[in-house]
Amino acid sequence: MGDSLPARSGSRAAIALVAADFTELPPPEGESTEPSDGPLDWDGYAASRARATERTGERESVVCGTATIGGARAVLISFEFGFLGGSLGERTGDRLEAAYAHARARRLPVVSLIATGGSRMQEGMRALVQLQRVAREVARTRAAGLPQLAVVRDPTTGGGWATLGAGADVVLALPEAQIGFAGSRVRPPDADPSAYTARAQLAAGAVDAVVPPEELRDTLALWLTLLTPRPPRATTTAPDPNAPAKAPSNARAEPSGNARGRAADAAAPAGSADPPDAAAPAPTAETGETADSTEPADSAETAAVTVPSNPAAPGPTARADPEARANPDAPAPTARTDPEARANPETLQNPQARAKPEAPANPETLLNPQAPANPANPAAADPAPPGAPEDLTDPPVAPAGGAPVPPPAALGVSGGMPATGWEAVHRARSGARPRARAYLDAYFTHRATISGDRCGGVDDGMLCGFGERDGRTVAYAAQCGTATRPAGYRTAARLIRLAGRLGFPVLTLVDTPGAGNDAEAERQGAGAAIAELFDAVATARTPVTTLVIGEGGSGGALALAAPGNTWATPDSYFSVIAPELAAAILKRPPGEVPATADQLALRPQDLVDLGVVRGIVPPAAPEPPGRNHPSGGNSAGPPQDAKPPVPTHDAKGGPSSGGP
Repeated sequence: MGDSLPARSGSRAAIALVAADFTELPPPEGESTEPSDGPLDWDGYAASRARATERTGERESVVCGTATIGGARAVLISFEFGFLGGSLGERTGDRLEAAYAHARARRLPVVSLIATGGSRMQEGMRALVQLQRVAREVARTRAAGLPQLAVVRDPTTGGGWATLGAGADVVLALPEAQIGFAGSRVRPPDADPSAYTARAQLAAGAVDAVVPPEELRDTLALWLTLLTPRPPRATTTAPDPNAPAKAPSNARAEPSGNARGRAADAAAPAGSADPPDAAAPAPTAETGETADSTEPADSAETAAVTVPSNPAAPGPTARADPEARANPDAPAPTARTDPEARANPETLQNPQARAKPEAPANPETLLNPQAPANPANPAAADPAPPGAPEDLTDPPVAPAGGAPVPPPAALGVSGGMPATGWEAVHRARSGARPRARAYLDAYFTHRATISGDRCGGVDDGMLCGFGERDGRTVAYAAQCGTATRPAGYRTAARLIRLAGRLGFPVLTLVDTPGAGNDAEAERQGAGAAIAELFDAVATARTPVTTLVIGEGGSGGALALAAPGNTWATPDSYFSVIAPELAAAILKRPPGEVPATADQLALRPQDLVDLGVVRGIVPPAAPEPPGRNHPSGGNSAGPPQDAKPPVPTHDAKGGPSSGGP
């Protein structure tokens, strides 16, 4: 059919709109072909079903099968609203249960095209409890690590919205869809009808996007491409801490022939002391076997200052300092202790500037296989000692997500490292500095966004979604330079947990003056939202990589940062509190704010010195002619994120966030 979908269209028309082919699943075993008056012996129910079948050609309110959408196979569930209002009865539950079981048995994603008025009243409570069956199937499929997408058609109300719709990982809505738990005939007489529209649900954070019918097939195809596991084109796995140490090599790893897809890859410690793109095979979640042996690879794009995995004991790399080769326990030269570093801060950004060739590198000091695993990735952590309390927060899972992704290269660097703390603050607040959209467009070939915290809120200053880089899907959460709202923190936590369930690594970009601290933010639960994001990062089931691209304003920025795997750009800073507020608390005059910034040690090179970040990423290499980065509907042009004014030095004002 064409690219339009009439209002309240039938199930087959909806299928034809999105799928290249469709094979219907057989009815569940034991399904009766003879209409009856149901479990309540409701007079006239059999006749109503017979008329619905004659009118629509369907024997039940759902059609289930397998389909190809943009090259990806999926289980497709389509509701027939013309069959008793798309209501859910016992036979509907039978069909939905069989469809979900088919998806799990064949490791297929589930796409639901929903149009329903809720439970079928002619079957009473036997119909209502079908929602529990559906919820159980949704939960089982979620636990199996399979993505679930919902397309909300007109209308979608009642239990169908509260299970298949709102319970999906990604929710897309058609523009004219009526959406809400309360159907049109059971709402209060004075209810605002605009609250039950697709646009209202988008604004309330309940759906991820409103998609015109003509764009629906391509949008679903993009989502299925991103969320369906497939072998990556290149391996970027960090070294196995239990494997013998190897000297670095320039050999580039290739995917092995027995790769089982990214969702089954084992996670390496994100806090490893190697550069972020060092590659080595990891055991799969299914067998524990490793792929073909490869050598770590160096990348000009992500060469950066590195610090050991233990932030409490930062030290030089073995290839950069002869003393480290002779004495691995020697303290690191820092800007405070090393005359060369004080004279030339660039040596902190480029450790090769003072490397000496007298002796070969000691691989042990590079790989540090005894380093603790990244606490942000418990799947890669060391096992608990005998007798330790059992962690019951999550069922035991195999490591997932593969290696941490490399941080993006720095964009628009204004030149060198900041000489003072106040210069670092000004550079991070500059309106000319690239923001999150520019970084995401440069990093991914294409991407798709999720929106909303599913609790009634949306924060446009937090971009979340999934993108593809080098054939690998990566989840991302990126602050845009504004004060982050509670909904932004909850959306980022939702993204990280979804990535963990599906087995994808995460990239976070930090850029905020701090958490929103106005009265409305407090009413929206700012503290609880930040705590939720801290928890999501701390318990992430896949590796998390963080790059500070601008302002790192206190705890509101730290909540998004990966412990042990955070990097910084030369145009960034990270501070326990804004310099203006620190000066105000200390009752210093405005003229002492620059000196206070220096005391806070917030420059990127100071953060390396303190062991807070692993290193400083270099500027991006020039783009090859003709290369572009389509972004799945997001702007690929210059960054458009609005930057708030630079705070004044007034003791009563200052940035939007206070202390931690």
